[in-house]
Amino acid sequence: MNISGFEFPEELLYDEEKHVWIKKEENNVISIGITSLGQYMAGKIFQVSTKEVGEKVTPKSTLFSIESAKWVGKFRLPITGEIIAVNENVIKDPSIINEKPYDAWIIKVRVESIDERRFKTINEAYEKFKEEAEKVVK
Repeated sequence: MNISGFEFPEELLYDEEKHVWIKKEENNVISIGITSLGQYMAGKIFQVSTKEVGEKVTPKSTLFSIESAKWVGKFRLPITGEIIAVNENVIKDPSIINEKPYDAWIIKVRVESIDERRFKTINEAYEKFKEEAEKVVK
């Protein structure tokens, strides 16, 4: 779905507050990345830091951090589980997130528990994203 020039694939779930997308995969695994609107608001991303593969995570854990020229963001999400993969391509070249945010997953987590109320379909998140997109493209 296109909202004010920003793409939001309909098969993903979104955290409206953090501008994060998740993709549910097999065996309770989720991929996590940044939305097209989120990367636009951050600006040119020059560093991504993540937890290590094998580390346990809780809702209090910083899963990853993103740095741009104008912003540093630490990302915590309401999930418990274990990091099972880190996208080394994104670590080596973070600008991939700016170029193709939905191809550039950052980490994969095998989830033990997740607060699904926090993640919404694009139809549920449409109004919030539309409001924010219109603010940033003025």
